[in-house]
Amino acid sequence: MNINNAKITALVLFMVVAGVAGSPTMGQQTSPSNIPPVRIVKYDGDMADFLAQIGKSFGVTIGLEIDPKQPKRQISIDVNDATLADVLNAVVKSAPVYQWRERNGSIEVLPVEGSNAFLDTMINSFQVNEVDQTEAMNRMLNLLEVQANLRSMSLTRKDLSSTSAKQSEKLSVKIESVTIRQALSMIANESRARFWVFQPLGKGLFSISKSPM
Repeated sequence: MNINNAKITALVLFMVVAGVAGSPTMGQQTSPSNIPPVRIVKYDGDMADFLAQIGKSFGVTIGLEIDPKQPKRQISIDVNDATLADVLNAVVKSAPVYQWRERNGSIEVLPVEGSNAFLDTMINSFQVNEVDQTEAMNRMLNLLEVQANLRSMSLTRKDLSSTSAKQSEKLSVKIESVTIRQALSMIANESRARFWVFQPLGKGLFSISKSPM
């Protein structure tokens, strides 16, 4: 399994993980604690790109909240006989301004110094049917309670949907009483894209997308 030919040094026997990632049906993901180890993961490059790829490879959804002080973070990791936790530990060791945690079967990577309070906005109820990941995120962010919170926090989303030509798989999801962060992971999981990223852009602007900028 080739993560990124331009940036990766070596990645051996990732096929073990690829077999796991390919087996779940829509809406299912492998529990991080049940994923078998890989032999070698050696990588030098952009952190967001790496996280987007290993989510798919391990069959686990990863959400990344970008630290506004370091929007582009280069990492260098080299681990052997590595579990997913080992790989994530190596990532945050290389990028110590970040931490990671598991929540409801998904992985959240976020700044150590504190996350954006907007992502903790509660969603009472939300449902979409047969839309792609970008459309699902757009509809969620247009909910009345979400828009009210954006106004109270003086935040404005920069819509990046037009910059992504490739659509993800269609999904249907019903969400109740979860945070925006949790909802984004649920949507990414159902689309099988396995990744989302929140990035502050300065002056109250931010983006939420399904792939690194």
